[in-house]
Amino acid sequence: MDLRQYRYFCAVVEEQSVTRAAERLRMAQPALTQQIRRMEEELGVRLIERAGRGIRITPSGNRLYERAVSLLQFEQETRMEVSDIEAGRTGILRIGVNTLSASRLVEWIEQMKRRHPGIILQVHQGESSALIERLKERSLDAAFVRLPIDAQGISIEWMEEEPFHQVWHPDHPTADLIIPSQEGLGVFQTLSQRLGVVSQETCSDVLTLIGLVRSGQAVTVLPESTLRELDMTGLHQTYLPGAASTTAFVWLTEAGPTTLTKQFIEIIQETAE
Repeated sequence: MDLRQYRYFCAVVEEQSVTRAAERLRMAQPALTQQIRRMEEELGVRLIERAGRGIRITPSGNRLYERAVSLLQFEQETRMEVSDIEAGRTGILRIGVNTLSASRLVEWIEQMKRRHPGIILQVHQGESSALIERLKERSLDAAFVRLPIDAQGISIEWMEEEPFHQVWHPDHPTADLIIPSQEGLGVFQTLSQRLGVVSQETCSDVLTLIGLVRSGQAVTVLPESTLRELDMTGLHQTYLPGAASTTAFVWLTEAGPTTLTKQFIEIIQETAE
């Protein structure tokens, strides 16, 4: 049986008449009667019986009606949910964020939630290379990453470049340098080249890194936007010439941006103009 037959049967039960049900469904009475008989043959039970000039719904028919109502309601709800997802009214937006983040991410998320209150937003943090892998695995819809990256199969919508600042505790200006990135990644390469070193200690957790600087165990280098989000009381910082980092918003080219991703891109473009 299909949903169309369930609708036919529900109409018969609700109208308590095959004739009135046929009128409601705008179909010929013999055709409706034939559909009901097909359902009875398929199920091997009687669904309706003659009762004088009217009909009586059998116990099996009543149970089928209850199930049919639930199925039809579920079908309608599913149609609405799928339509809402396609239109971007509901659904899940999964965004990856590099450890050093993007300068206006909180603002963009706030606007996205205000415009589309029915969506579910999931933000996942990680190194840029790990985020690219998650895009390729389809476990993320889009991500903010720090360039350079392996851009094969990746589409870039927006980029923003910002300078780095060196940060240290005034009592420990010669502490060991710890870079906020893992060896082999773009930020690590950029800073290593600028600072003239081949390898350094690393710490990709920014809060831990600032704690090490505050305790005098480290000197570090961070992008300008990250510094604006942190408590820098008691620490010194200075602009590092020639060292810059580029943040990009990317997604998997093959998959294309989802409807929610497109809406998020629109918000980014509005503020970037």
